[in-house]
Amino acid sequence: MKSDLNKIKKLSDKHLSGDEEFFFKGRATNMTMLEFWRWHYSEIFDLQEKIAEYIVAKALGLNEADNTGSWTLYDIDYRNTRVEIKETSYVHAWQTDEEEKSKRRSFGITKAHSEYGNPNSELARQNDIYVFCLNTGMTRAESNPLQLEHWEFYIVPTEVINEECGDGQSVSLSRVRKMTDSVNYSQIKETIDRIIDDKVKEK
Repeated sequence: MKSDLNKIKKLSDKHLSGDEEFFFKGRATNMTMLEFWRWHYSEIFDLQEKIAEYIVAKALGLNEADNTGSWTLYDIDYRNTRVEIKETSYVHAWQTDEEEKSKRRSFGITKAHSEYGNPNSELARQNDIYVFCLNTGMTRAESNPLQLEHWEFYIVPTEVINEECGDGQSVSLSRVRKMTDSVNYSQIKETIDRIIDDKVKEK
């Protein structure tokens, strides 16, 4: 039993390996975190929002998520800049109707209070840059979210969103495309760096 207990990894560890085991009365079972992940999170079309966050973070050279809490003001902290990731796609796990693919695509841009649960705190978009991520595939075969060439990224400073959208709670894909051109995965970092550098020059 002692050897089994020594295998228990603290749940406070930020990154699990997948080898962590479920225990019953101090003894290891045949259940592991990796099996749990496979069982519950193998439908990647349901995870595209989180996959988009991961893709952008890795493009920026980041290895840890900033939004692991139950509620955060933004998704990524990069060079003291708050980056919010929004995702949309044409294919969803539950989708069977071909007409779904022709529906209007949009991204959420809702304002939030600067302090969670405090209605008297500042109500604003609590980030500096939006990265709008679109999986462009029109079928499952064309839209595997693990294939980075299937993604388009539209990177817009929040001040532009504020000017263009005011108090709007969402912005359409067509409107985002009028604000900026898309970039691919390899261009994410240089585009965000350029926006940050331009802001520094303005100060």
